[in-house]
Amino acid sequence: MSEILAKWMMIFIAITIIFTPLLAYTDSLHREAVDTVLHQATKEASLKGQFTTDIINGMKDSLEQDYNFDRSEIEIVATTSLTSRGGYLECTVTTPRGPIFILNIFNQGPSEIERKSKIMSEYTG
Repeated sequence: MSEILAKWMMIFIAITIIFTPLLAYTDSLHREAVDTVLHQATKEASLKGQFTTDIINGMKDSLEQDYNFDRSEIEIVATTSLTSRGGYLECTVTTPRGPIFILNIFNQGPSEIERKSKIMSEYTG
């Protein structure tokens, strides 16, 4: 009986050791993808003075098409009112986060990737 129990425990440990680095790397790539898309959109919004619907839809399109995020689960909260030069524009992107451990017996950390950005508007109207 103890031999069977030891084999099962060894399987769980082996699965964790094999898959955790890959899942952690994938998680870091997802975080970087959200950062990159947010950074590009923030620069564009700074010049236009607001986060237009085109910019927001472009962010969702990029995350969906280029990085395989589920569009329905992407939440973007941004400054949509026209802001003249010197004012600040803010944007927050929230997406679900995948697991970093294959077995859900460890602390997985936060369930979402949330990135915030704030930039000064350059719109002179």
